[in-house]
Amino acid sequence: MNEKPNAPADSLTARKGKLTFRDFILKYNAPLILVVLFIAASIISPIYLTWTNISTVLRQQTVYLIIAMGMLMVVITAGIDLGAAPTATLSSIIAAMCFVRWGIGTQTGLGIWCVILLSIAASTLIGAINGFLVARMRMPAFIVTLATSYAGEGVCYIITKGNTVMLDTSSKAYEMLVYPGFAFKTLFGLPYMVVLAILIVVIFFLVMKYTTFGRMVYAIGSNENAVQLAGINSKKYLFFVYLIQGVLCGIAGVLMVCRSGNASALSCSGDYAMNTIAGVVIGGASLAGGEGSVLFTVVGVFIIAIIGNIMNLINLPSYPQMVVKAFIIIFAVLLKSISTRKQG
Repeated sequence: MNEKPNAPADSLTARKGKLTFRDFILKYNAPLILVVLFIAASIISPIYLTWTNISTVLRQQTVYLIIAMGMLMVVITAGIDLGAAPTATLSSIIAAMCFVRWGIGTQTGLGIWCVILLSIAASTLIGAINGFLVARMRMPAFIVTLATSYAGEGVCYIITKGNTVMLDTSSKAYEMLVYPGFAFKTLFGLPYMVVLAILIVVIFFLVMKYTTFGRMVYAIGSNENAVQLAGINSKKYLFFVYLIQGVLCGIAGVLMVCRSGNASALSCSGDYAMNTIAGVVIGGASLAGGEGSVLFTVVGVFIIAIIGNIMNLINLPSYPQMVVKAFIIIFAVLLKSISTRKQG
């Protein structure tokens, strides 16, 4: 139980005592794919390496990175969260509705912070429901999160009646959160949104690598029965995994409002869940549980980001992007399968 469960990748070379070229490819396929895509994108489009384009990509990926940290924990426990997009969207809609329809937090900074906390609390509640049903009631995570996804999307459409909720550009909320506020201000050249995402990634890296909670998350995914036989309450840890995912979706939802200055139920059908799951899988996490890396998940998220960005720069529609993403996901899972068989 004291071993680090994210170390099995090193067992590729345990018998030989050295890293062969094939082992290197299998172990570091995600970073290698990222480097190849980065070089290809730089060649294909001269705009790609401009700071304007890079900062735009970084802003766009803040939501995906934050959700991906929670998704990684869920996947490591051999679970899944199909409701990330509706959960984040509900958080964004509650924030926008408070500002626009209900007049909360439109004039004072304290009121705005209260709205942000209320929005995150709503998504946290959804995470708690998912955690209770998965951990306590032992229901399949796929079914639970699919059901809460439908419910969340329905609530979003009920609240907004299908309309986009736009923040008043003259309001205190718009000034503080959108322009010239949080979404556009920078720290050492990096947008505040990006700094926040980096901070969250660093926190999760430390938690997953150096804390008891992180070790228990890996252990549950590897063998939950063994954890329970050791006298550890695995249900408690599993519940908090989904609860934390709800918190992160809430933060992502608030950032969605900061980026666009509006909220819409149409975001429920967005790619937040699929792209983050893809990023986690491309980053080497096993859907069977027990394996995954924070840093490699970041790499996986940016692989998806570069594909989308370069296709946008060359004016290709979104449909070819979906095909390319599908092939990359299959390729990443294939490499993972080959690696697993080699370890066996």
